[in-house]
Amino acid sequence: MSPAPDPFARARAAWEDRHAALAVEREHWRRAFLAAMGFAALAMGFGIWAAVRSEYIPYIVAIDEIGQAQPVIAPREIADWPDTAIRHEITAFLRDWRSVSIDEAVMRGRLRRIQYFLEANSTADRKVVAWVRSPDTSPFRLAETRTVDVAVASVVLVGGRSWLATWEEIRRSRGSGIEEERRRFRGTFVLGRRRITDDAVLMQNPMGMVVEDFDIVRLQ
Repeated sequence: MSPAPDPFARARAAWEDRHAALAVEREHWRRAFLAAMGFAALAMGFGIWAAVRSEYIPYIVAIDEIGQAQPVIAPREIADWPDTAIRHEITAFLRDWRSVSIDEAVMRGRLRRIQYFLEANSTADRKVVAWVRSPDTSPFRLAETRTVDVAVASVVLVGGRSWLATWEEIRRSRGSGIEEERRRFRGTFVLGRRRITDDAVLMQNPMGMVVEDFDIVRLQ
């Protein structure tokens, strides 16, 4: 005849079975939590990496005669830019830079616009800053007595990344608007390309074109 089961033994076995199941379930949840945290850390790390390495790809959108957009192309090198687009950008750069208006806000807006075509602290950037600050060429000081209109005559390729522009600056009296003088200039502009990582730059300078350096002489 078998001995009667010990009630303490039965209670101990029941307690161990119950808490062993809880321990196993707790271990499963712990592993699931650690796996979730690992995936979250991986996703965050990838997001930071993607944000640091993100780059806007500039596109040129052609517009036909009736105003419809044509298939876009993505320029890879400076040689991929159409000559007409380069001439247009250099012409706009010169007008924004050298024109003088009676409205100071307009001039400041033009100068802000050309900054999208200059790399900070580049040779061209330093020359433009010096031009704006010089008492002899400052557009804000010149605007006190006269205005200046810029008429670009030609923009031609010299070779490589250098373009030659010829333009005329028509000076008029601020009070009467009467033409006082015409000055002719010729400048060589060396172009480069910038990596676009900012949507503001992309809106103003979709081709990523920059003026790296320039040399200007006044013609007689």
